[in-house]
This record gives sequence, structure tokens and C-alpha cells, in this order.
Amino acid sequence: MIVIKGIGKTQRGATLVVALILLLVMMLMASTALQSNILQSRMAANLQDQTVAFEASETALLYAEEWLASLNVAPELTDYESWRPGDAEFVFDSRKRSALQDQLNQLPTVKNWVDRARPANDFNSTDVARVYEQPRVSLEVIDFSPDDKTTGYAYGQESGVITFRQHGRSTGVTGSSEVVLVSEYRKRFR
Repeated sequence: MIVIKGIGKTQRGATLVVALILLLVMMLMASTALQSNILQSRMAANLQDQTVAFEASETALLYAEEWLASLNVAPELTDYESWRPGDAEFVFDSRKRSALQDQLNQLPTVKNWVDRARPANDFNSTDVARVYEQPRVSLEVIDFSPDDKTTGYAYGQESGVITFRQHGRSTGVTGSSEVVLVSEYRKRFR
């Protein structure tokens, strides 16, 4: 303890010790508040990045739906396992089982799906802005319901309703967020 001798009274310096303790407490509070603000800023940035990824993936699905709506005849189908890079067909026949869904359910094999998916700007010439990489879309036929169910039928030769499943994948601005959306689209072909 510090003892200060002055005129008339002896002072012990307790005020200095209390002031130093209060200063230490205020520094700890400021440090905690700063760390909390940094954490909240990171969380907000991650949420914004995830929102951009979601919106880009949704836009890619809308582009694919617009493309399907513009078709006059049913698209040619390909088998998922027999597809090779450079093949013109990219709508997969998944009426028996969904190989695309199987691939997406196994995380290490997602690259196989990405290789077979089309960039969104294949369906619409407008690039999706503010994303790390352009979103990708895959299309598969999951059901064909012919108008005339009394006769034998084959895909693309009879009029009917085709149900397509679309998988859209996109990243956010930084590339650290990834969103995969799945939707279905039905269209009648004559």
C-alpha cells in the first residue's frame, strides 16, 4: 500500500487502486463487446452469403423452367450412367430410380453431379450476378402420364404430362456458402 504524507493528513492511495481495478474491468467489458460485435458481423456476412446462394440457385431453377416451358416437343433423354462429357442430351431418365438424387445423397460423389449439370446461362443468356461461380442445374424426368392410357405408350411418342425434377446448385459471393434446391415442374406435351 502506498502512503502519502501531506499537510495535515496521511493518505493511503486506495483511490488509485480502485481506479486501476475499475479501469481493468472496463477494459475487459470493452474487449468482450468488441469480440461480440466481430462475431455478429461474421454471422451477418455468412447469412447474406447464404441468401445470395439461395437466390442464385432459385434463379437457375427458374431459368430451367422457362426453357422447359418454351419447348414444343419433349426433350431427348439420356441415362445417367451412360452419359459422357460432350453428349448433347442432358435431361436424364429417372423414371425407375433417381441416380441424381443418389449422387446428391453421397457427399463425396457430388462432383459427378456437377459434371453432368448445366450452367444456368445455358438456359438463359443472362449470367447470375454476385456469385462465386455460376449456378448449375440438372433435369430429370421422373414421370410420364400419357393422355390415352388404354394403349401402349412410349415417352415422346404420345401426348401427355411429363414431370421433371430439377436440382439447382449455387454458391454465394465468397464461395463458402452452397445451396442445393430441388423443385418439380410439370408440362403437357402434345
